[in-house]
Amino acid sequence: MKRSFIQVVREALGLLWNDIKDVKWAIMLVIAYFALGKYFLYSLCPMVVITGYPCPGCGLTRAGIGLLRLDFAGAFRMQPMIYPIVLYLGIFCWNRYIRRCRMGTGLKILLIVVLVVVILFYLWRMCRYFPGEPPMSYYEGNLLHLWK
Repeated sequence: MKRSFIQVVREALGLLWNDIKDVKWAIMLVIAYFALGKYFLYSLCPMVVITGYPCPGCGLTRAGIGLLRLDFAGAFRMQPMIYPIVLYLGIFCWNRYIRRCRMGTGLKILLIVVLVVVILFYLWRMCRYFPGEPPMSYYEGNLLHLWK
């Protein structure tokens, strides 16, 4: 039976709402961390706060905001890996909410490939640009530095 566009959207939003309800405590903890961290920490990245070194995802938030502002070049400069991640999320959401399929082997392999590429790019960027301009900066006020 063919579903209408309205039915597809209604079912997708219902499934999304159920997924949000299933992880509501995790979402609330993340929101609380960001809300409190903005006022009490110099960085919202846990790896930066603990070690002072940038993580493989450093710059993703700023790149995502750049995409939302349609600043594609700025997003690429901040974190080029935003594009494979957005592509993966788009494919995942299409399969999960529109097609209503489970995460198959192909999506799992694609996720592993994206994560490996992100880590390899991080290692390249650390060798080439660290320490430099944000997000590739070292923060001396980290917890490990304070405990010495």
